[in-house]
Amino acid sequence: MPTIQAGDLEIHYLDYGQGEPIIFVHGNWASCGWWLRVLERLPAGYRGLAPDLRGRGSTQGPDHDYRLSSMAADLWHFADALGLSRCHLVGHSLGAAVVLQAALEHPERVATIAVLAPPWVDGMPDEVYQPERQQLLKDNPDFFAQAIKAMAPTAPDDDRWRELVAIGHSQRLSAANGAINALREWKPGDQLRAIGAPALVMGGELDPLVTAETVKRAAAALGVEAHIIPGVGHSANLEAPDQLLALLVPHWRAR
Repeated sequence: MPTIQAGDLEIHYLDYGQGEPIIFVHGNWASCGWWLRVLERLPAGYRGLAPDLRGRGSTQGPDHDYRLSSMAADLWHFADALGLSRCHLVGHSLGAAVVLQAALEHPERVATIAVLAPPWVDGMPDEVYQPERQQLLKDNPDFFAQAIKAMAPTAPDDDRWRELVAIGHSQRLSAANGAINALREWKPGDQLRAIGAPALVMGGELDPLVTAETVKRAAAALGVEAHIIPGVGHSANLEAPDQLLALLVPHWRAR
């Protein structure tokens, strides 16, 4: 898998297909491999690029403040390094916030935007903000594996899944804590309507973290209808890639 120097990072990423570029951004405690089942199914005419975020996977480089604006800057450095002036953006969970912030800051560079299990656009609620849980996830690999499986209950429990869990657990604790602090302060709300690019907002019916109400609030902020995917949890990119692509491909083509 390739790497590329982008700003102060050596970014490790997946690169599938040829054609219109799409950048796929993973969530917290995850890695680029969470998009592999989607990338393997991309139709002709599209190039899927999925980077490991700072502090995660095989990407190398220093910590920073992990604010959403800083992570959005990392994304655009990655696009610049690849020579991409404009692209489609797709984000999952924390990655959804990253692509939304990136689109807010540079809407002229966004062909379309799609988010899966988007976090709270009015700030992470106090009851969800649990720094001590991040420490527990890092300290206890078995607890981590159980927690991640609960988030993606219908994902295939195979060798690939176990590899993704191991890679996710290797994430820096500084990145995990940075993410929840960033989501607590991130409150774009209805400003998201200013992005202007065609938007698609999706969630999972069985998601224990990002509820249907949270998904619908993000959709309302963007001025679109929410799509709730039946029978899956937090991670349709792993649990139901065909259902996910059935929403994504018409969205890309319609623009």
